[in-house]
Amino acid sequence: MSPSLRNKYERLLRWYPKAWREEHGRFMLDTLEEHAGDRGIARPGVAEAWSIRAHGLGERATSRWAVVAAVVSLAAYVVATGILLTDVLQQPGAGAARIVLAIFAGPLALSFAVLILLRRRGQLSAPSALWLAAGAVPSWAVAALAAASWSVGFEEADAGTGQTWFGSSTLLFMLAAWVFGTASLLAPVASLAERKLPAPMRWLLSLPVAAVLSMVLGVAAAMGQMMGAVVAATALVLAVAASRPEQPKVAVAEARRTGPPRSVPRAAAARRSCATAGAMALVSLVAGLACAAFALTGSTWGPGASDSTHAMNLGLAAGALAAMPLVVSAALMLAPRFGKVMWISAALLGAGLVVASASQLSGAGSSLQWPLILLAAVLGSLAFALPVSGLLSIRPAVRLAIGIALGLAGFVPGIMVVSAAGFIAPVVAGVVVVMSARTLSRDRRWAHFQAVSPG
Repeated sequence: MSPSLRNKYERLLRWYPKAWREEHGRFMLDTLEEHAGDRGIARPGVAEAWSIRAHGLGERATSRWAVVAAVVSLAAYVVATGILLTDVLQQPGAGAARIVLAIFAGPLALSFAVLILLRRRGQLSAPSALWLAAGAVPSWAVAALAAASWSVGFEEADAGTGQTWFGSSTLLFMLAAWVFGTASLLAPVASLAERKLPAPMRWLLSLPVAAVLSMVLGVAAAMGQMMGAVVAATALVLAVAASRPEQPKVAVAEARRTGPPRSVPRAAAARRSCATAGAMALVSLVAGLACAAFALTGSTWGPGASDSTHAMNLGLAAGALAAMPLVVSAALMLAPRFGKVMWISAALLGAGLVVASASQLSGAGSSLQWPLILLAAVLGSLAFALPVSGLLSIRPAVRLAIGIALGLAGFVPGIMVVSAAGFIAPVVAGVVVVMSARTLSRDRRWAHFQAVSPG
């Protein structure tokens, strides 16, 4: 191999991380030299250079990159949703900022996170992943232009001043975004197709699949902006889980087989906790059903209910407070599995229920109702996120950061949950009552079996 060709290969290998080059670089360079000598080439081909760069970037794109990309996506979606749900949207430039965050920055970072995860799991080849990553940038950029064009055109139509070229180009931008998206998805879809098919047939079959998938992703990004934070949070959980060092399989299997030792006093304490949790859930079940009945029918018979809306508010306010014993019950049952963090979660969820009750008591149309619902949703989603974060990391700072991130992501579905807490709590309480009763029955049968069995 000529020195110039060797230098070109050495420059291409710099796309790999330094640690990889120190371990595998010499062998890789020798292999490339031998392969180039067999072919008699003077410089790397375009396809070969692209493959080396793609695999080098694939080695650099670790699971931590996926974590960073998921965090960026989550932050973009949370801020965009906050702009949409608050009075900030009325400020100059807020609408454009929301479009950039929700249609460009959030989906683009989420695409990178998903690509890295798929690449690390070996489900996507490095060249296909790099092709899709490169194509995602113009695809989401043009999609954001389409959303901005639609918004400008809508405002211009309301003002009656006539449309500018930008406001009237929404369809053109949408078509361009669809074309870019289809082109970027074509290589990954073709790489997943049956390898036995001829290359032209594989690409021809992949084209309609990529076109439909591009359209679905575009519509989902445009219509489901408020749920984007939930998807980004899911990607964050998967990325953090993928970045954790794996435990030895033998140790994990042995721990699952044997389980923690459980003495007789601890078993008795567990039964008492289960019985207490079931009794408290039963209180929430009975009280919650009564509150739900008042919310639905109290306008015809309930004291102090002036109309159906007022009865609904009073019933939901009382139902949220009636769920407090259920919260303590859940903490009793889950604390042995998740640890003391469950009591912090119980305190956050209890505070969220109190705030939700206050939002219902403030009445429909009150200026306090919506801010209180948002606060209750954040507290409730944080309560659910903290135990999950404990499963992903043992470091307190990382657990806290992940818990806050997941909590902020979950506040959108949390709005629906806290608003209907008075109806949801009796259902959950019924499930807890049944579970605790079955657990106590199984423990009693086991204790009886041990008492009557010989030896």
